Amino acid sequence: MAVPLLSLLANTIRAGLTALREKVAKAWFKKLVKQAVVKKTLNEVRSPGKILSRNNKTSFWRKGSMYFFVYDAKHKDTLPYWDAFPLVIPIERYRDGFLGINFHYLYPKDRAILLDQLQMFANNDKLDETTRLRMTYRSLGNFTKLKRAKPCIHRYLNSHMGTMVPVNADEWGTALFLPVERFKGKNKTAVWMDSKAKMLTY
Repeated sequence: MAVPLLSLLANTIRAGLTALREKVAKAWFKKLVKQAVVKKTLNEVRSPGKILSRNNKTSFWRKGSMYFFVYDAKHKDTLPYWDAFPLVIPIERYRDGFLGINFHYLYPKDRAILLDQLQMFANNDKLDETTRLRMTYRSLGNFTKLKRAKPCIHRYLNSHMGTMVPVNADEWGTALFLPVERFKGKNKTAVWMDSKAKMLTY
């Protein structure tokens, strides 16, 4: 039986290996970016204002799979905050984009809890390129049991997206802890605290 991500995180913290875990995650991400069509380095991707060329974007994605991509919010001038480098699992397809769960809106611990909870929607337990989560907005059940998903639900437009970098299912756990969230409008701690508050309302 697979060890829950939350347990892995707890063990890491108790062992004092949090910094090492982040270092490993960064190394993994550099390898991922190098192998994918994205030709930017990790530092370039994380720099404020840096985005991938629109010419490199792809519209090919599958519901229930996980992706990184650069995003330039359409209503960024009026939004209180938004993530310019989301880590998302799309759950519903629209003509001009999709609805997805962006894990960056949660504290790392809550990301692990949420992903563990979402495993009940997995189509298999292979953790390979065939694995995805079969769910819709409706299947989240008004967030009564999946309260952490509530602040993560966001709409993304194809015309405002850069290249999508797929994350294999066996690397989802690593991706969760990678510190590449890029919030605009508020810092990450303020965003995470706001998300905590949203979990308590229905």
